[in-house]
Amino acid sequence: MGLDEISGAKFTLPIHLFNNFATFSAKSRNFLVINCTETLLEEKSYLDRLVDLCWIYGPKAVSAILLIIIGLWVIKRLTRGFDMFLRTKKVDPSLRPFFASLCDTGMKAILILMVASTIGIETTSFIAVFSAVAFSIGLALQGSLGNFASGVLILLFRPFRVGDLLTVSDKTGKVAEIQVFSTVLMTSAGKKIIIPNGKMMEGPIENIADGSDVQAEVSLLLNSKTPLEWLRATVDEVAARCPYNSGFGPAAVQISGMNREDMKVQIAVWTKGETYEETLHFLYEELKKAFEVAGIELAKERRKENI
Repeated sequence: MGLDEISGAKFTLPIHLFNNFATFSAKSRNFLVINCTETLLEEKSYLDRLVDLCWIYGPKAVSAILLIIIGLWVIKRLTRGFDMFLRTKKVDPSLRPFFASLCDTGMKAILILMVASTIGIETTSFIAVFSAVAFSIGLALQGSLGNFASGVLILLFRPFRVGDLLTVSDKTGKVAEIQVFSTVLMTSAGKKIIIPNGKMMEGPIENIADGSDVQAEVSLLLNSKTPLEWLRATVDEVAARCPYNSGFGPAAVQISGMNREDMKVQIAVWTKGETYEETLHFLYEELKKAFEVAGIELAKERRKENI
């Protein structure tokens, strides 16, 4: 066969190949149409869900946001008003910030529960967890909480103030600082005594208030043959020279006990609370000098009881 015959020849393909190709094309078109339809349906379902969620939770979210804004504004005003109320009642300055912060925190906790309830969150579980945690903390810190409660009572009712001379459980000193958990006393020797407020409220307290009139008492054992006139004259002379004498009343001399060889004498001079210890030191020193001059003798046999 020549080139002319080949160029003029007609080639034909079997018909089944055309049928297969047409079938494949139709299936491909159907697959694309189905996929596009499913994609559109899924997108529509997502949009529908989003719209439904907006309709369901949108008003709640808006209400919660408005509640937070208005609640914080109201809490701020109430806290400021409560602080002004504490100022008018002359509550201790160290206690006012604590009460104001406690009030602010409590109202904010209530606001959080209200917002959660508005959104639709169950608040019962939160309250149960908070109660359990508070109970556990209370058990672990019951001693500290007792001291804290006592400190709050001390700052509120003020049984003593800074500068008062206190005697608590054989510890004597001037109140240097009243803290929430403890009270600090300062002795005349410069020693600092820190007493938990729970101890301060448990037992009796001897309080010599700053600025009040009080008797500085000295107890001595003297020879029973000492003339009382000499004793009273000597005490009056020492009391007149005392720079801490407040002049509230005359010096007192009282016999609280006696036997054949000695007598127990109580000598008291009026002074101010802030100079109580200085008055005691002055009396012990000056009475010794005055007794030596006047010939008044201390008891010899039970002299240790003078200490």
